[in-house]
Amino acid sequence: MNPLRGAVASLRRGVATELEWALAVTAVNIGDAIETQGVVRGLAGHLRSIDLALQEIGKRARSSGDWRPPALYYEERDLMDLLVDLHDHQVKSLSFGEFMRARDKAIAQTASAPGGRVVDVDQLQGELAC
Repeated sequence: MNPLRGAVASLRRGVATELEWALAVTAVNIGDAIETQGVVRGLAGHLRSIDLALQEIGKRARSSGDWRPPALYYEERDLMDLLVDLHDHQVKSLSFGEFMRARDKAIAQTASAPGGRVVDVDQLQGELAC
């Protein structure tokens, strides 16, 4: 949860990197996969709203061609807070195995989507440290 909390804090302050934005998007994708598993249900509408907000944030951030973190609208800030709350609730409700199945499903769905890109965050952070 700490990486997500940090990413959302950066988004709210208007200083998020593209990696931090992607981490929030990943939390939504995993949340969708958890929803379809059926362990925690009833959050699909909220997750859809959060996803739409993140897509708009991403569009604004890339409008100049390079990533430039935009200031968030009030509604987007609220949705980012909701993302943290919902993801925390979902994670606390799952076993480790259930979470890993949802994560693997989200990765597979992203990789198979047109334009979908999966990034190994641990590997990327190692490369950035060099």
